[in-house]
Amino acid sequence: MLTTLPSLGREAALSEFHIAAIMSSSAFIFALGTSVWSKIAKRSGFKRILMIGLAGYSIGTFAFATTWMAGFEGIISGTNLFLALLISRSLQSTIMSATPPSAVGYAVAISSPQTRVSAISKVTSASNVGQILGPAYAGLLVGFGLLAPLYSIIILTLLALFLVYIKLPALPSTDQHQSVTSHNDVNEAATKIPFIFVGACVCVFFAMAMMQQSLGFYFIDFYQLSPVDAAQQVGFAMMSSAAASLAIQYTVVQKARMTKEGMIALSLPILAIAYCMLFLHETLYVLYVAMACMGLGMGMAYPSLAAAATTYCTPSQQSTITGLITATPAMGYIFGPPLAALLYQQNIALPFGIASALLSVTTCLVFIALKRAAPKH
Repeated sequence: MLTTLPSLGREAALSEFHIAAIMSSSAFIFALGTSVWSKIAKRSGFKRILMIGLAGYSIGTFAFATTWMAGFEGIISGTNLFLALLISRSLQSTIMSATPPSAVGYAVAISSPQTRVSAISKVTSASNVGQILGPAYAGLLVGFGLLAPLYSIIILTLLALFLVYIKLPALPSTDQHQSVTSHNDVNEAATKIPFIFVGACVCVFFAMAMMQQSLGFYFIDFYQLSPVDAAQQVGFAMMSSAAASLAIQYTVVQKARMTKEGMIALSLPILAIAYCMLFLHETLYVLYVAMACMGLGMGMAYPSLAAAATTYCTPSQQSTITGLITATPAMGYIFGPPLAALLYQQNIALPFGIASALLSVTTCLVFIALKRAAPKH
């Protein structure tokens, strides 16, 4: 989606503002939807709501792609095309936001507190696979037309829907499994501590959104690259980061070589250092090292923070916390890009510096929360 949207916008004579508005509004609706669907999934079952999310994504993508085609054919244009795209994408986000909380909720429901980091990591590592394969996949298919990637992804999501239907066992409602979090995992501060971990997740994705908004422009302005060369460098940088994230998840996170508390204590400082390196760097070599460090930090941070939030919450908070955790990427992408654009006008490296400072403060707050959450003997 992110690879093709700018080109689609130019082809349909839409401005950068139109594309940004479509993506920002979609992220906002997605963030709200995950919280709502998480509560519904708790009552109706994770498998059923997961299937609804996949079906809604497939139908919504078809409507979104067909709206673009109508614009290319001249059936609708200008403001009408923008509004049609905005509505179709927003409706798609309303339904497809059922997928993440159902998938993460299912992983939480079938895992013990000791294996929860690994279970959540198996779900979230799919995002890293997408970041590696997505740009290459879209680049391969755009030769058949700008809309080919969007229409082809419908086939993949329908295949996923079919596999979920025939392969994934249905679980009883979460109400019958509220004992998944034992008394030893919940202390007196459990009602507040999970929200600190949720807030840390928001800050992690807020910083990432600021980086992604700024990096392409930075390549153009600092390294004097052409827009095409800058886009290629951004793609390589993001792929290196995603590859590092995937590697750390498969070698450390999913094999439970560290506790979730240990991974949190390691990953957040790594992220702060990575953004500081981006802020101070002067060569491409240092930039790529920083992106690789960022991938390592992200690979450990999100699954461990998500596991901590769902472990230290009370059973009655489970669906709320799961919904908030799965909404944190969208929360970060609602406000991160506009702030980054504002900071970039002051100093092209400033978004990276602010991201580093934000994660440094986040690290301190999370360390305090971990100390309070530690069992007292």
